[in-house]
Amino acid sequence: MLLKYKIKPISPVITPFMSDTFFGHFCWALSFNKGESSLTDFLALYEDDKIAPVIFSSAFPAGFLPRPVLPPLSRKKAQDFIEKNMLKKDNNGDNKEQMFEARSQMKKWNKSQFISLEHWSEIKDNYSESALISIFHRENSKNSNFITNPNKHIKNEVSASNVINRMTGAVDASGGLFVREKRWYPENAALDIYVEVNQPEFESDVEWFLTKFLPANGFGADKNIGMGTLEICRDREFQESSIMAIKPNAKMALSLSAFDGMEKYSSFYRLKTKFGRLGGTYAVSSPTGGNPRPFKKPILMYEPGALFFTDNDLNRERLLKGVHTDEKIRHCGLPVTVGICVIF
Repeated sequence: MLLKYKIKPISPVITPFMSDTFFGHFCWALSFNKGESSLTDFLALYEDDKIAPVIFSSAFPAGFLPRPVLPPLSRKKAQDFIEKNMLKKDNNGDNKEQMFEARSQMKKWNKSQFISLEHWSEIKDNYSESALISIFHRENSKNSNFITNPNKHIKNEVSASNVINRMTGAVDASGGLFVREKRWYPENAALDIYVEVNQPEFESDVEWFLTKFLPANGFGADKNIGMGTLEICRDREFQESSIMAIKPNAKMALSLSAFDGMEKYSSFYRLKTKFGRLGGTYAVSSPTGGNPRPFKKPILMYEPGALFFTDNDLNRERLLKGVHTDEKIRHCGLPVTVGICVIF
């Protein structure tokens, strides 16, 4: 069962809306609400080739999905497309200026990382880079303000702060600084998140977590001082079939992806190094007692939009082990996926 929720940021956000962070928040919410033993039982369900009970996607601008990662058009195909669709020769046959503008526009389209749900529905059963570029050209011809970057109205604020010595409560004598980036969303901004629930008994937990727990407690860093305040509601009109190809030959990840054996799948992807850290009570004390050890080891992950050319269910893979000095810590790199039929 694939569920969809709408997120409205009420305050600035420091921590990006990534799938593994949602999963970590969900685990802590279960522990706080039902006890640590309940969380232990929940995580055990991800072992021994079982279907993962709950998987979160990352959050995307409302009405958009990540653009599937495929090689860009070859130089010849791009040139042919421009000459056929974007050039209007003048009387002198001099089209250098038009060619420059067309190539600049093509470069802009190639940088776009999202595809609207409307256009996804149009080409998900016969997807190619040529088809998507044709859509971009068609829409841009109708409207020069056609949006290919729905995040362009987000404002990023970078600030530097002093490192505080937690023993003295004063600025660290070494004079260390750290930098943080806040994201300010427009007043009417909204995001979509998808949740795959494969055991019905967890549907109510997911509903409570997203619509009650997160809005009450906040998301990510500095939520205790008002960052990451959200309003979340379920999109009950969403139909899973609306984003699935009828005869897929690949699966597109909507989450950060990393799991053992991932290299056995033919795939296209962009890489991201994730420097994760522990949350909840582990942020201030070690899982085994003593001084806090909040930082996980760096993890190389596929970004959302990665394509896996397989018929296998990726929701049967396991959580990552060995990501922290404490062996019981896990990291979720299991992706929510949607079917797509790619034509080369």
